[in-house]
Amino acid sequence: MENNKFNKEQHIAFINRQRELEDLRLFIDKEPAEILFIHGPKSSGKTTLLYKLFNQLEKEQKLDVKFLNLREMVTELADDFDYKDFLRMFFQVKPEKEKKEKLSAGINIGLFEIDAEIEKNMLQGKSDPFKVMKEKFIQLRDNSIKPVLILDELQALDKIYMNNGKGKRLIIELFNFFVAITKESHLAHIIIASSDGYFLNTVHTDSRLKKSSRFYKMDYLGKEDVMEWLLNLENYSRIKDYTLSQEDAEKIWDTVGGSMWEIQDILTELFNTPIDETLTQCKKKIKEAIEHYIGTDMRKEKVLQVFLENETARIRDFVPGGIGLDEIDGLLQDMVRSNILYFDPTEALYYPQGKSYQWGIKLYFESIS
Repeated sequence: MENNKFNKEQHIAFINRQRELEDLRLFIDKEPAEILFIHGPKSSGKTTLLYKLFNQLEKEQKLDVKFLNLREMVTELADDFDYKDFLRMFFQVKPEKEKKEKLSAGINIGLFEIDAEIEKNMLQGKSDPFKVMKEKFIQLRDNSIKPVLILDELQALDKIYMNNGKGKRLIIELFNFFVAITKESHLAHIIIASSDGYFLNTVHTDSRLKKSSRFYKMDYLGKEDVMEWLLNLENYSRIKDYTLSQEDAEKIWDTVGGSMWEIQDILTELFNTPIDETLTQCKKKIKEAIEHYIGTDMRKEKVLQVFLENETARIRDFVPGGIGLDEIDGLLQDMVRSNILYFDPTEALYYPQGKSYQWGIKLYFESIS
């Protein structure tokens, strides 16, 4: 790797994904008839792909795309996020003169504009938010505009109940509404993106979604795409001040695989730190995260030990560890929601969140042996 003077600018790369773009374009081009669940490990590029797709489509079609990252917004609002916060997040009182804020071309923040009276009635439980949303979708359709609602990390709403905790579970009512406006009335496209495959599997089982939705997996980049990126940094990341050798690129692939966020983080570190030191620190950081997560809970240690011999595992593979099946299920659920493991709901497989977590697990057990 060559480095002299550094211009510490890095363009956020978008690598290939032509097949995924075409698949999602076909989904949008069809009449709404089902909910699409986009699942995949953390940092596999789900959100980036959706932004890329709709920034292309809004130049070609009359779309109204409403995009909401729920995990980010729930975290920003409060730890005690409740039903009223959900209403304020989905609906905003229409400003008198100001133009609606935009996140990027064709993608709006604030979702549904309402007047102050409707907001008051919803907060008091006198007006049904789902009816309000349906009316908005009908207005768009009648104006020959195709509505698209994208909810990123919807599991952030999992523990909320309607009407200040006295009503039904919000997440189930949301999905019932989504079925009504896709499969039944064909009003809008609904896309749910999540890195929590366990959550997606649960809601798919708990509500009437089996015949009204489908899963689409967004995995990490393959090795060919990663190597194309790393050996052509100026083309993809606009990095001019250093280049990577084939050996350097192989080392990055071996450490983090096709995790785009981790690769971009490594490229940033390389402005200041030699590659071997950067990759060692990357592995050490994940090993310490694993160590912190396990703490003194030897049950977690037994579960993760399975991945020393296997890249993937099914729930039955954890039973020989001497832990009861119900207890194992609870531990796996916690590991998925803590982003230690990923659960693929289509194949019922568990695996570490990418190559860096495989390294973290390996190094943890080496440190205690």
